[in-house]
Amino acid sequence: MVINPYLKNLKCLYVEDDEFIKESFSFMLKRYFKDVIVAKDGEEGLDKFRKEKVDIVISDIRMPKMDGIQMAKEIKNINPNIYIIFVTAFNDIEYLKSAIELNIEGYLTKPIKKEILIKKLNFLADVIKNEKETKELLQLLKIIFEKQNEGIVLYYGKEPKLYNKKFVDMFLDSLSIDELIKKYNIDISKSSQTIDIKEDAHTKTYSINITKISQNYMLLSFIDITEYKMEAFIDDLTKLYNRKYLDLLLKELCNKRVCLIELDIDHFKKINDTFGHQFGDEVLQQIAKILKSNVRDEDIVIRMGGEEFLIVPNIENIDTASKIAQKLRKAIEKYDFKKVKITSSFGVCCGQIGSFEEFKRLYSLADKALYKAKKNGRNRVQVCKK
Repeated sequence: MVINPYLKNLKCLYVEDDEFIKESFSFMLKRYFKDVIVAKDGEEGLDKFRKEKVDIVISDIRMPKMDGIQMAKEIKNINPNIYIIFVTAFNDIEYLKSAIELNIEGYLTKPIKKEILIKKLNFLADVIKNEKETKELLQLLKIIFEKQNEGIVLYYGKEPKLYNKKFVDMFLDSLSIDELIKKYNIDISKSSQTIDIKEDAHTKTYSINITKISQNYMLLSFIDITEYKMEAFIDDLTKLYNRKYLDLLLKELCNKRVCLIELDIDHFKKINDTFGHQFGDEVLQQIAKILKSNVRDEDIVIRMGGEEFLIVPNIENIDTASKIAQKLRKAIEKYDFKKVKITSSFGVCCGQIGSFEEFKRLYSLADKALYKAKKNGRNRVQVCKK
């Protein structure tokens, strides 16, 4: 009968009080295992088990000092996962019942048939091999997980089975999948999505990829794309926020009183036509710098497109918003653009925003005020009338 070659990687503890049986049987076992440790009774067997790293225990049941049952109980207390095979006579029924209660891996009756022994050992070798390979694979996965720049968590049902430090850093208070899904409105029916998480005064954006490995296993990976996402909302020329940024901003503005300051560079087409588009781009860049240097860090400045800009100051009072607009108007008017004097016109409007439609209405009112400022002579601030 073919011997499982993996047995040569394993160590066996063989416990037997009969000298003749012990000598012949241990000689046979040494042909199968990497190493065989021999003990004459349960007491010596337990002592050697404590000192040696053993994979399989083969033991007689009836022995002096400490029988096989008592030894097995002590061994199972030390290592509940150890594999134990008892060797027993047909008349050891009561002992055998106790052995079964210990969840041992099997028993062999005397006289031992070689083919039955090999079959049992081959089976246990496969089990131990698979267990060790699985353990090694899990250790390897943990190493791989820890080296990832993304947060990774493997769920079995609703419980996390494996996750890396990056994931813990991201979601330290939400390792229950129910909490995670509810807190961040994650839709597990989608294979990919993004979520925004407010942290202090900043909002972080994470890309989530969900892979259902089986009916029970699910892999979630979280990538911090805040930096990459923000690049999509930055105007290449002026380095201000672009029009797309309004979609993110509206989430924070909703259910608040908001002031909008819209401005447009006066006669910008004429500037482009007269001095060229390169100079026009330089004007836009300088206007952006003037606006940023004359508002606070918490005020939002957006290039809406062309020569049109929008400021969303962190205020609610229309008089204060009007004063900010006047300050910006004067700063632009006073700046030396070398080739030509440049001015801008402003429209200011404030109101409560509860939806995207209400924002559009408020923006439309600010736009009408800006149009009126241009109609009335330009280089002026016009406050909207609702």
